[in-house]
Amino acid sequence: MRIGITGHQERPGISWDWVSETLTSEILKLGNASKAYSSLAAGADQAFATVALQLRVPLVAVIPISGYTRFFQGEILRRYHELIEQSEVVQLPDAQDDQEAFYKAGQYVSDQSNVLFALWDGKHAQGFGGTADIVDYARSSRRTVVHLNPIDRSIIYHHAGE
Repeated sequence: MRIGITGHQERPGISWDWVSETLTSEILKLGNASKAYSSLAAGADQAFATVALQLRVPLVAVIPISGYTRFFQGEILRRYHELIEQSEVVQLPDAQDDQEAFYKAGQYVSDQSNVLFALWDGKHAQGFGGTADIVDYARSSRRTVVHLNPIDRSIIYHHAGE
């Protein structure tokens, strides 16, 4: 079973410990994750990638755009380099703009995944290609989505085809 992530980079009120613990337990419930797909962005992507590697699930880094590291700095950039060294890398073709590139990366992660984890507050996307857009895409593509709301700490399962 292939798993992927879409989610927030940061939001007030997120407990990253809760996120890591919940991702760990939810991935373990699946029992047989064979690959994990992540764009290694700050927040949800890096938390998911870290958990996947801790659980010995092979990681696939989906790189949305040439020069992707320009979007990172400090600790997030350092962690990105650590994670990419432990990943199979898929470099996507460049898109017309950054938002389109990020949307296409989200589509790719969703398309490759049997189960997409969405670390999401349930609100509309703030820009094209945000978490809400990827969740809508995944659900319209009949993917199972595990919606982890890091604000109210709830879990909602959207099974394929619902």
